[in-house]
Amino acid sequence: MAGDRREQVFVSSTYLDLREERQSVIQALLIAGCIPAGMELFPAGNDEKWRLIQRVINECDYYVLVIGGKYGSLDPTTELSYTEMEFDYAESIGKPIMAFLHGEPGKLTGDQIELDKERREKLDAFREKVEAARVVKYWNTPAELPGHVALALMETREHYPAEGWVRASQAMTPEQKTEIAELRARVAELVQATEAKDRQQVIAEDLAQGSDAYSFSLVVVGYRQQDLDGEGDGSWGASQYRWTVAVPVTWNEILQVVGPTLLHESSEPELTKVLLAYGQRLWRERYDELKPENLGKQTGSAALGSDVVTDVLVQLFAIGVIERGLKKRTVSDKNKYWALTELGQDQMMKLRAIRRVPNEE
Repeated sequence: MAGDRREQVFVSSTYLDLREERQSVIQALLIAGCIPAGMELFPAGNDEKWRLIQRVINECDYYVLVIGGKYGSLDPTTELSYTEMEFDYAESIGKPIMAFLHGEPGKLTGDQIELDKERREKLDAFREKVEAARVVKYWNTPAELPGHVALALMETREHYPAEGWVRASQAMTPEQKTEIAELRARVAELVQATEAKDRQQVIAEDLAQGSDAYSFSLVVVGYRQQDLDGEGDGSWGASQYRWTVAVPVTWNEILQVVGPTLLHESSEPELTKVLLAYGQRLWRERYDELKPENLGKQTGSAALGSDVVTDVLVQLFAIGVIERGLKKRTVSDKNKYWALTELGQDQMMKLRAIRRVPNEE
């Protein structure tokens, strides 16, 4: 037997009269590195349990039979003892059998013998059937059984090598172990990502997003007409002024603007340029409603408010639509990079993708 393989052995016998003998056999099997299984695990007399016993015998590598002075309880259908039924089934499927018969059954007394004549006759017939079918070993005391079992097991292993059972870790090839390790790592990543996503969803419920408004801050430098001497006599001139303008936009509008740039990661300076161009467009498009009094037509230039880039990055990160960039770059590149998450990609595509126009009939 390979050091990491264990054979499973079914131990069959009557139970109440052979408890000590069964323990001796089971102890010998355990010492030999086998896995014992037997009838005591299942209540007799139940058809469903009998099918279970058959399945266990199928899974066992070897079959051990111990016969004493009792025939055992009968199955009402076959009128055979369950021990004989187990033996017949093991033999029918070609299971290697080791049989141990009491050498002097006539000397047994008390509750170790069959008092019923019909059962004694069935027991004698059963013994004759076993003896005729194979080489058997005889025992007289429970103490003799471990030695008989050990020798029989050695011979059976030699002539009928069994598949046995091995630990899963020992049965795997190095490639399978590597694959399982990779799968476990992937599962851990997915679990961690799911937990992070769940936490993100809980956090995001209270945060502004989607169609919620954001005051997009612009600093505008321009010129406006002014009464130079303050006397109202018509002496007017142009002077430079700086205004801060808050332009109401939605977070969906911001994501529509920065999303394409963040599809394949973008540095913060690149993102700043995109937001600046967006701010200047807002200034041009909403000039009439945003301009201060006395400001001339389409005059002045717009720059980003000091907190716009930070606000956008923090908010989009907090609601889970962007994440830190992961691509490797040169050591000299000190920029911070950002990219859309899967959630961010989905939302951006919904916002920007061109929808089919239904045909009008």
